[in-house]
Amino acid sequence: YNLSNQLVITLANDTIAPLSRAVGRAARTVLPLAPLETRELKITLAARTDPQVSYEFFDAERLARYFAGRLSAAELAQYVAVNNINPAAQEKNPLAQLDDLDPATQTPLFSTVAPETVSARRVANDFANAGRTALDMNWMQVGLIGASAILSSSAADKRALRFAQDHQNNRWLKNSVKAGNAVPWIGLAGAALVALDGSDPQRSRTGFAATEAGMSALLLSTGLKYSVGRARPEDGRGNHSFNGFSSGNNNSAFPSRHASVAWAVVTPFALQYDAPWLYGAAALTSLARVGSREHWVSDAVAGSLLGYGLGRIFWESSRTDGRNAPRIALSRNGISLAWELE
Repeated sequence: YNLSNQLVITLANDTIAPLSRAVGRAARTVLPLAPLETRELKITLAARTDPQVSYEFFDAERLARYFAGRLSAAELAQYVAVNNINPAAQEKNPLAQLDDLDPATQTPLFSTVAPETVSARRVANDFANAGRTALDMNWMQVGLIGASAILSSSAADKRALRFAQDHQNNRWLKNSVKAGNAVPWIGLAGAALVALDGSDPQRSRTGFAATEAGMSALLLSTGLKYSVGRARPEDGRGNHSFNGFSSGNNNSAFPSRHASVAWAVVTPFALQYDAPWLYGAAALTSLARVGSREHWVSDAVAGSLLGYGLGRIFWESSRTDGRNAPRIALSRNGISLAWELE
């Protein structure tokens, strides 16, 4: 609150769309709590930390009458100044849904969500949050469980290879391999599209987590392949042949890149929506990589564990970034609020 009787509010919101609806909800909430001397109200709305739009209401009394249904939007318009800080998020009519009280989240225009989805800061923050989540894990326990699973599964490496060789001409196996090989890339593209869709913020955040986990799995598994240098099953050198830091596809069996991406993409959705059946799609990819004779069983298990771990880390970090915690800061220039409105 400043000396000109103007109440200055700064809010961060990524669940209510479009912007005019979120600003209206904020203004309706703040007005009854404002000091009696308040004459003007200025609301700046941000998506996370990026300012999107600023509304300056020059007559708080008229704004209250508008919310009470005693003043039309046309009559209010001359007492409102709208500054589109992010032009890409601009609405055709910035007062269109100022008085909308529908509890359901509405579908924003693509331009409304585009600035957030392509923000380098958003991605950097997500990876920083994921890093903090990873640091809180018990890596000793995770390492022991992972190593035990991989070593145990290696006992089935040669038997699974013989089975795949014996049935390589079976139609069901060929079709399963094709479907399983397609799952990670279809899933990754689908997760990216979901992330771009702002109609459901929870689903969008899950899409972000899945996309970022999938890309991380792709990069990390590629690096491990080069570092470990394990021979492919059909190369004939056996499952104990390693030639680290060597180039060539014949030395890139461990871990399965397809499996790691598939599990990384489906895990956030499976956890968010309590849908364990989604793991079946990822498991199909793991089996397909063994059935195609491109990987040993232990390669597929390692890729699956890597993908699941990354998917879980990114999912957990996306849920604990502090969006629900109200924050209030007082200064000589006014009151700043970081507040998720629902």
